[in-house]
Amino acid sequence: MRKTKKRKISTRIKFIVIGSALAMFVCTVTVFYIVLGNYDGLGLRQNIDENPYDMSYVYKKDGFLHYDDGTYQSVTGIDVSVYQKKVNWKKVKAAGVDFVIIRLGYRGYDEDGDLALDSKFKDHLKGAKEAGLDVGVYFFSQAKTTDEAIREARFVVRHIRGKGITYPVVFDMEPIDGADRITDLNAEEKTQIADAFCQVIDRNGYTPMIYGNPQWLKKHVNLEYLTKYDTWLAHYADETDYPYAFKMWQYSHTGKVNGIKGRVDLNMYFIESQ
Repeated sequence: MRKTKKRKISTRIKFIVIGSALAMFVCTVTVFYIVLGNYDGLGLRQNIDENPYDMSYVYKKDGFLHYDDGTYQSVTGIDVSVYQKKVNWKKVKAAGVDFVIIRLGYRGYDEDGDLALDSKFKDHLKGAKEAGLDVGVYFFSQAKTTDEAIREARFVVRHIRGKGITYPVVFDMEPIDGADRITDLNAEEKTQIADAFCQVIDRNGYTPMIYGNPQWLKKHVNLEYLTKYDTWLAHYADETDYPYAFKMWQYSHTGKVNGIKGRVDLNMYFIESQ
């Protein structure tokens, strides 16, 4: 009788172990699939919303531009990368900065196009979070295909999952002087690449956003296929006449903020007034 009982207990333990292993495998595969994502192609073409802001409501205070028209108001932010080597994040917060967009990484613009993490990303993320800032990230893309864009998005998700990212995850593609990795891409190809990146980011529960200056947004991508994503406008001026809707505005690349040595990009994030 004792031997039979031991055998039954042993069998039960084997089933528990096997069941647990299968459950872990299923969870791992599910998470892996979500991170990988896939590209469904461009959706329907939509009309682009117009710029809803009245530039007469922009004002300057404490070294930053602000906006409040009663319907929309701005939140103050900066964006940083390896070029801001030492940052005293407590001083940055005390200076009036509410959020930061950190460069997570980039793809090289040579033929190999290797993916790399910004060497200051982890330090910036840790310091900004400890200081109580909201954090988003951007990735500098040189993807030539939608498959490469998906790999970039996977790379981003792997490094932000569980890190408390509350602001957008931004796709940043720009031409590089003297480099030709994306030079031959047409507007449709660039639009598909941006869409592929943003689809994966969205499916992983983050807010995708597309960065660009007015020329890039008007001529290098077709925003009529990207209306489901917010725009981060780069236009260095006290006022912008960009005609289409945008959620965030990078209005200076020569800002001075207490706690940061050297220049830094300044931004406004637009929210509905409470």
